[in-house]
Amino acid sequence: MTLENIRYYFSVTCLVLGCSGLPAAVVVWCITEVIPLEGKHLYIAYLTTYAIIVFFGLRFYIPRLRGHA
Repeated sequence: MTLENIRYYFSVTCLVLGCSGLPAAVVVWCITEVIPLEGKHLYIAYLTTYAIIVFFGLRFYIPRLRGHA
């Protein structure tokens, strides 16, 4: 793996991690409008939603931003 690839993966990972917080908050807010969540369950919902968005973001953005999709 070249230094260029390492730099590319690091920058895309930071981009996805940083940009996934707001969509996760919006999704959890919509969920809490339907299902009332408080305390521990709310934190689990935030973490799960954030992890799912990060997973799909890394899965689809890494090849797409490189131009291989």
